Amino acid sequence: MKRFFTVLMIMGLLLSVLPGFSALAQGQENQQITVEKAIEIAKGFFPVSKNYDQFDSNFEQNEYADIWSLRWYHEKGEGYLNVQVNAKTGEIAGFNVYNPADYSGTFSSIPKVSRQAGEKIARDFIKKVAPSKVGEFILKPSSDNYYGGGPVFHNYSFIRTIAGIEYPANTIHVTVNGQTGEVRGFYLNWEEITAEPLTAKLTRQDAEKIFTDKFGFELKYFQPQPDGKTSKPIKTVYEVKNPYQVTIDALTGEIVQDGYYGIYDRDAVGGAQEKSMNQSSLEPWEQEVADELNALISRESALEIATKAINIPKDYKLNSSSLNRDWFYPELRIWSFRWNLEEKDRYGWANVDIDAKTGKVLAFNYREPEDVDQQRLQKPLKIKTKAAAEKIVNDYLKDNYPEVVGNLRVQTDNYDVRPLNAEEENNRPSYYFRYERLVDGVPFSQNYVNATVNGYTGKITDFQIRFLDLEFPATDNVLEKAQFTADFLAKNQMILVYTKDQDKNLRLVYKLAPVDSYRFDAVTGQMLNYNGEPIIDQKAEELTDIKGHWAEGDINTLNQMGFLHYENNIFQPNAPITQAEVIKALVKSTSGYLTDATKGNWYDNYYREAKQSGLILEKEVNPHAAITREQLAKFIARTMVKDKISRLDIYQVPFKDGGKISQGYQGYVAIVHGLGIITGDGTNFNPQAEVKRGEACVVLVRYLKIEK
Repeated sequence: MKRFFTVLMIMGLLLSVLPGFSALAQGQENQQITVEKAIEIAKGFFPVSKNYDQFDSNFEQNEYADIWSLRWYHEKGEGYLNVQVNAKTGEIAGFNVYNPADYSGTFSSIPKVSRQAGEKIARDFIKKVAPSKVGEFILKPSSDNYYGGGPVFHNYSFIRTIAGIEYPANTIHVTVNGQTGEVRGFYLNWEEITAEPLTAKLTRQDAEKIFTDKFGFELKYFQPQPDGKTSKPIKTVYEVKNPYQVTIDALTGEIVQDGYYGIYDRDAVGGAQEKSMNQSSLEPWEQEVADELNALISRESALEIATKAINIPKDYKLNSSSLNRDWFYPELRIWSFRWNLEEKDRYGWANVDIDAKTGKVLAFNYREPEDVDQQRLQKPLKIKTKAAAEKIVNDYLKDNYPEVVGNLRVQTDNYDVRPLNAEEENNRPSYYFRYERLVDGVPFSQNYVNATVNGYTGKITDFQIRFLDLEFPATDNVLEKAQFTADFLAKNQMILVYTKDQDKNLRLVYKLAPVDSYRFDAVTGQMLNYNGEPIIDQKAEELTDIKGHWAEGDINTLNQMGFLHYENNIFQPNAPITQAEVIKALVKSTSGYLTDATKGNWYDNYYREAKQSGLILEKEVNPHAAITREQLAKFIARTMVKDKISRLDIYQVPFKDGGKISQGYQGYVAIVHGLGIITGDGTNFNPQAEVKRGEACVVLVRYLKIEK
């Protein structure tokens, strides 16, 4: 719900806080629809609440359309309605509404409006407000559902198609309230395209060969994010750098600089990496590391090294110093010093980081007052070529870090297959260099050197290095790269889509199929996330053994919600359900973001949460045990009321076999029976009977439909 609310607020800002348009009068001259007509159109589609006592409007021209932006709202923030109207066509270009009633009251974990029903509502809404777009988009698959703790909103993203081929830069987003079926958000990102559809001249196989030759997977070392104070072992991985920039013109085979996908940059490789300078300060009370601290160089020694590293001017004032633990390499301790120069009309700063164990300079950056004015005053360049700047960096490394010489390579992006020309890379105010470590020829991007040379002074003004003494695994057991690449492309065929290059020209291109990560364990072939853990496919699979079962509908409901555990598409509805399977379903009903564990037992994440919430006691944990009816009643009751209330000696149960209910369980049984969750056979409750998996699904769906 938090994520949806954030999206809702962002959409509200997009639709209401639009920049003023300096040529408003000129823009209106070309419009076919006046603001009065736009208001009439908007009110024809969306009833304006009488609670709104304020109104505002704005006009915007952008590369896609001319837009009237209309906003009705309550002065005290009690709701709003935003509508965008295309000033030429009269179609709705955007809409969202915030109604506090959506977030009040009680909610069931299973929305009254299913995702499938919500999709029809979304499509009908598009047909009503933007009829010209019908037939020109497809639904983007998504498993982004929220369950538990509040209202459910179904979000749908539609991608534009041109002659049946996707154009991902143009989209329609619709949000439907899962409780009421009301559309709460609509955003249209759609441009006018007059160009004729293009026809690919390259086959998919041609594109895959270009990918393999010019991009491809690379064998690399990768270190997952640390657990607390301990670094994780380094892995060998196959990885595509900047996969969203793999854009191959389907007519010419040219590598296209994609103006749309470039926004993803490097974060999509397997999740965004934290910057190495992100550190956590050492707290004074961490006495347990006293021995470690005693082995470090003193602050005074580190300060002396830092001062000499970049010749700190005498008029710079030291305003902070701290001993930190590197975020990514917790074993690395860093002395950090910060200086400032604050005088009238003069400002400068300097930062230096020192390895607290070795005394090596790990990073520095500084600016002198004169640096700010070099370009503005058109001072002559001292360093006129990239090669001369790089020599300065290489000489600095030879003098101060001889161990890295010969063990670095230039770190490139995929778009560097089209290198800058001499005019672009020379005669620059500054030159930036990135190098990554090589270990026996295998790149390791998380050890690196970054440096910036000032073109006016010839000095290195920014520098950062990570080049640690680490253990690297062997590479003689990795999968053969050519076969791995072929297997990947066979399973994830390249796709033909439209995009625009950086010059705004429409291009028909081949791109990699979208997957959760483009980083794979080079030994096992498993897809990895940013933590280096295998990514488990959470998409619901079609179960093959429930057709015709009396609980088929409820089984499918829970399966689509991701609440079930099974293997090989076989559910076994008549087999006893285990405690672990029940715990998973109940935990996900309130914590829908949790997934199966990738290490240890698949159910570990759910038990951890269940114990923290009081759903299960440590002494009750028995993951593989079959669940009885009274035990199922206990766990369900605990999700709704406090355990001490359920165990009060005030409950009566209307079953002939009530005496067979275990001591202390009468309250659990009475609660679930009273709510119609577990009803018994009309006479007996059968408390000790094992619950079948299909039967459990029916019970769980009843529980999930209760508004809480």
